[in-house]
Parts: sequence; C-alpha cells; structure tokens
Amino acid sequence: MNQENEFFNKARKIAQSLDSNSYVYTPSSTDITIRWRKLYNYVPASEQACYQKKWKDFRALCERTLDDVEPKIDAKNVSVFRWQKSSKSL
Repeated sequence: MNQENEFFNKARKIAQSLDSNSYVYTPSSTDITIRWRKLYNYVPASEQACYQKKWKDFRALCERTLDDVEPKIDAKNVSVFRWQKSSKSL
C-alpha cells in the first residue's frame, strides 16, 4: 500500500511538472473519458444528438400497441381487418 502511494505521488509530481495540455493524469479508479475528452475531443454517444434521437425513436417503437396501428379494411369482407405492416425495420 505504501509503495502504491509513493508511486502515485511521484506520478502526480511528474504530471504537475509537465505542461497541462500535454498530459492528463487519471488514477486507475477514475473515469477514462476525462482523458479521452481532453486528448481526442471525445464525445460519448449519450451526449450526441443523433444517438439520442435513435434511442428516442426506438423507445417510441417499443411503446407502440395494436391501437397505434391503423387497420386496413378489406373491400371484399368488411368484417375482416388486415393490419398494415410497418415499413420501418430495426
């Protein structure tokens, strides 16, 4: 445990001596996306509008029921309904 503390203290000193733009120190217990954001301009999918829209549409599809689908009436037999198939596929 003591060796680990010494190692991290040395790493912190080295990180402080370097330019703050060239090195981002993140201990093993921290989220790596902090480093990715700074070094590679990483944006997680949860923050991108295209993925937010994709999952919003997916949740809307999952919430659909038979009442949401419009019936297609057969001209020959009015008492029989044919349900339209969705043109979208997942």
